[in-house]
Amino acid sequence: MAKKRKTSSKSKPLTKKQIKTLKKLPLPILIFLVLIVGVFLIWQFYLKDNLFTKKPVTYSASQNEEGFYYYENSKSGEYYFNANDKEKENLVNALNSILKNGFTPTSYAEAKTALEKADAKLDDPSKVWNIYDGVDAPAVWDSTSWHREHVWPNARLGMPRVTESGRNQGSDLHNLRAITPRVNSSRGDRVFTNGSGSNHTNDDGGYYPGDDHKGDVARIIFYMYVMYPDILTLTDDLELLNDTTHHYKPEGARMGQLSMLLKWHKEDPVDAFERRRNEEIYKAQGNRNPFIDKPAFAHLIWENKSASDLIEPTPTENEPTTYLSHLYTFHYVLLIS
Repeated sequence: MAKKRKTSSKSKPLTKKQIKTLKKLPLPILIFLVLIVGVFLIWQFYLKDNLFTKKPVTYSASQNEEGFYYYENSKSGEYYFNANDKEKENLVNALNSILKNGFTPTSYAEAKTALEKADAKLDDPSKVWNIYDGVDAPAVWDSTSWHREHVWPNARLGMPRVTESGRNQGSDLHNLRAITPRVNSSRGDRVFTNGSGSNHTNDDGGYYPGDDHKGDVARIIFYMYVMYPDILTLTDDLELLNDTTHHYKPEGARMGQLSMLLKWHKEDPVDAFERRRNEEIYKAQGNRNPFIDKPAFAHLIWENKSASDLIEPTPTENEPTTYLSHLYTFHYVLLIS
């Protein structure tokens, strides 16, 4: 979504004398001046901000019939180039290095302003889209319309309660979402468990984020593990996950269930809201969520898949092409630039 730019308060309209002078100029000179001004405007408001300050990302979002995302290597110069041809722990290590390169953590207090942009609705930036219940709220922080939700709960981050000045895993913008206050209270520090329909607390004491949010949740949890692998643990062990005696301590830094999150990742694919949010956070703290850009990374890390298993078949005359999906991605990249 293109930024609105304020016109300078010092700019003044042309005087009648200046207009007459321009009218007297030969046509070739006028055309030349228009071209010069056009080039300047394109440089000032598009190329300068978008061509040289952002590393390009090639999105991979198509899925096969089983829900696995197709994968393609990044080209030289792209954000994930150093993750090419890696799997499992080697891929985790490569992604960790990429994510920490240029990472500038924001404080928990600064997250209020950052989320006003990151969680803004695609069609109405004056409102944020709250996680789990999908309620719209005024974007500008007022401490009552929405709170800051830790998708990987603060109690399970292996650290004390986050402070407003803290710059750590408790203030990482990728893990924070705008949330309706009453929903924030009901979710608390519960682990996620399976369900269907809208968000709700399950009989097993877990929390179901809702059909429209479960994929977003999975990709945020995956990011947190890859960003902080020496602190956080992803597991399927319900006994460990239900143990609350070590909250706010390193030994309690666990989340899951991993197998369920992988299932959610496939069932609720990456969407335009997540991609725009990812771009905004990249601008704010200098790193990206790789599972939004390259969803197939999850299969390479946790599901014993190799890149060769996830190559998208070349369409034949009898098969539908994916050109429309690529066209949509190209259009989206232009929209958010």
